[in-house]
Amino acid sequence: MTMTGCGGSATKIVMVHGYKKHFAIDATLAVAILDKAPQSIYYGDLKKSLGYPPTDSTAAEILVWRYFRERMVKHLTNEIDIKEAFVAEFDRDYLVTKEAVSTMDENITVEIPDLGTKIKFEGNKEASLVLFLDKIRIGTETDPYYQERAKQGFYTGIPRKLVFLASFVLWDNREFKPICYGRVKTVTPIFREEATSENWDEVTRDFVRAAFESTGFRKRDDMGKM
Repeated sequence: MTMTGCGGSATKIVMVHGYKKHFAIDATLAVAILDKAPQSIYYGDLKKSLGYPPTDSTAAEILVWRYFRERMVKHLTNEIDIKEAFVAEFDRDYLVTKEAVSTMDENITVEIPDLGTKIKFEGNKEASLVLFLDKIRIGTETDPYYQERAKQGFYTGIPRKLVFLASFVLWDNREFKPICYGRVKTVTPIFREEATSENWDEVTRDFVRAAFESTGFRKRDDMGKM
């Protein structure tokens, strides 16, 4: 296995042994969310940050996950050479192999479908690639240092951080085997009162770029795609 993001990083990606970098040909990609209780921790006015009016009666936690899914599909479509990306409900009736992934911050376990598994989706939708996401955490940095500075009114010049953290498995649903898996953490500073749409875009886009960097599926200038 080949690893990237090592050496004390909060991100680690494992490329499956034998995988050879290549283009994604005529591929569709499904985002399959395994996490039944994703974390959304945001210190500030979350609805204001997401651009929703305070009169919106929908819970902020629901709005942030709706926003998250929309941004994920947007950046997968923009950054990855696929013809379509969508979030889908899927059949979880398959066996898994558990692999340990250790980063600078934590030790986690990633569940990878067993070789030969075809991931099936509701409504008979088909996907060439499946991006499984698990152990998700989005929102602001929870480091006590930043919380203490906020209480004292010292955010000026010491920006909060917007964080996107998730485990992932990228699955080849044509050849029924994994391509890569790991843990990715992306961070961007918040210089305004609340995180902006550009901040949310940046952490999501950087996550997509990191997860797909070694696959060959990224759109490139030299391919005339960007």
